[in-house]
Amino acid sequence: MHGELELHMQKEEQILFPMMLAGGNPMIVHPIGIMRHEHDSHGEELKALADLTGDLAVPAEACTTWRALYAGLEKLAEDLTEHIHIENNVLFPKFDA
Repeated sequence: MHGELELHMQKEEQILFPMMLAGGNPMIVHPIGIMRHEHDSHGEELKALADLTGDLAVPAEACTTWRALYAGLEKLAEDLTEHIHIENNVLFPKFDA
């Protein structure tokens, strides 16, 4: 997941965002489509993570490290969900044909 997110952000920074800053063009629908597809994939990965961890419910017997791991995973899920929402629902519609 880490590698996929890094690659996703590189594509945004190197391809998509420069196109947007330039005002867009007819070809922008292609990178936007790829980003939306990747966002769907990231959502599926977050769902799998929730399934594996019982929705990040920390067991009563969990040690401090386990609790910190789940807190970090919860923050990742929140941040990634916000990222996806902002791009899909606020930013991308400005450039959709």
